[in-house]
Amino acid sequence: MNLATDIKPKEIILKENYEKLLKVGKALTAEKDYNKLLELILNEMRKIAKADGGTLYIIDDGKLHHKIMQNHTLKIFLGGKGEPINFKPLELVETHIAPYTAIHKRPVNIPDVYHTELFDFKGPKEFDKAVGYITKSMLVVPLINRDDDVIGVVQLINAMDHGELIPFSQDVEEIVMTLSSQASIALENMQYVDEIRALFDSFVAVLVTAIDERTPYNANHSRNVAIFTERFARAINAQKEGPYGDFTFEEEHIRTLVMAAWLHDIGKVTVPESVMNKPTRLSTDIEFVENRLKLIKALVDQRYYKTLANCDLTDTEKHANEVLWISESQFIEAATATILKANEPNTFMDEKMQSKIVEIYEYKFEGIEESILNQKEFEFLMVQKGTLTDKEREVMENHVVTTEKMLSKIKFPKDLKDVPYWAVNHHEMLDGSGYPRGLKQDEISIEIRILTIIDIYDALTATDRPYKKGMPAEKAFFILGKMVEEGKLDGDLLSIFEHSEAWHFKN
Repeated sequence: MNLATDIKPKEIILKENYEKLLKVGKALTAEKDYNKLLELILNEMRKIAKADGGTLYIIDDGKLHHKIMQNHTLKIFLGGKGEPINFKPLELVETHIAPYTAIHKRPVNIPDVYHTELFDFKGPKEFDKAVGYITKSMLVVPLINRDDDVIGVVQLINAMDHGELIPFSQDVEEIVMTLSSQASIALENMQYVDEIRALFDSFVAVLVTAIDERTPYNANHSRNVAIFTERFARAINAQKEGPYGDFTFEEEHIRTLVMAAWLHDIGKVTVPESVMNKPTRLSTDIEFVENRLKLIKALVDQRYYKTLANCDLTDTEKHANEVLWISESQFIEAATATILKANEPNTFMDEKMQSKIVEIYEYKFEGIEESILNQKEFEFLMVQKGTLTDKEREVMENHVVTTEKMLSKIKFPKDLKDVPYWAVNHHEMLDGSGYPRGLKQDEISIEIRILTIIDIYDALTATDRPYKKGMPAEKAFFILGKMVEEGKLDGDLLSIFEHSEAWHFKN
């Protein structure tokens, strides 16, 4: 529909405008930020059409949503940073010009909104009255994708010629429509990228959910590490002094790092639950040990009373039988208390405690073949710190190898290509004592250093681990500080994290 007059704006040279279109097309293709792209589309359409104002709508849920609003005269520039615009979405009804354009997929050019009955312009007129503005000419064009679907609408207001309000010419309409085609392709391409990213993010969510189903605490850990990592990166950006004062994480860089944080423990999906969820040194085997102690106590009592019933015993033999019964009963009682204490994950097994376990393991009861501990249980209780034996710890540490194998099967897009390497190496230490590669100093990037600090911090403070209680942040930072002194962690990064708001709470 073209209701414009045949009056052409002065000094419009089609060749120059089409040259502008080529430049604009390149700019649209180069822009990677969605909100900036929307703003760029409206900016360029206004420039070419010499429009005083305009609005860019995007269709969502069957309605036109205000995304960018501009008016040079009124100094209104909204939506460029993605902030919401507080106007109700427009229903797709033919009585209003923008919805009409969306429904019929064709431009509408109105020379003067005050001299037409084609559409309901009550809204613009009320706006004019409220702010003292005059809305005259209007050009509305659809944004149509490759599938011939309308994805948005651009509404231009008041063509200007040396300060005078004029209609939008036919030539301008054609050029704006050409630009709308370029803009639609740019928007569609960006939406494809966003859809691919959303699909990839969903895939990551599925992987993390797989761990969640097996070990809920580990899913919380991955989430916490991802949250802390993003905050940590932004805290580094806020630094203006020190070794990292000139370092800046761009948004894409942060996104990549956070993705690595989500995936850093994905290999734990193959770690046996008996290892990953081991709450105590003996875990479920404690039940067998306790039952065995009860059985041995019953056998000791049975032997005592059976011997006591022998009428041929001398007083000396009866006394010896009673002394043995008391001694072994006391040993069983003491052994039970020692085993229960040694079984706790927070008990440090020093030489004194270990010697007691050795004594219990080697103890032989008179006339009873049953021993309190078997070889496996003995090895479990001799673990000096934590709950895992050397073999179990090796199985646990092997999760990074599994992580590397799993992530190597995923074809990461170019902007996420570093995710696998950062995720796999989050246990590396600056002194070379980490794993799996034993990297040192300059071999360990800032991203890996960040993930290492965050991984340890959350492990220390987590309250949902099955094998320990979470410690206060102050104590966690004390331990991390000791690791800095030992040359394992980056002290400058730890200082930034500790003195920022990044660690203060979890979402």
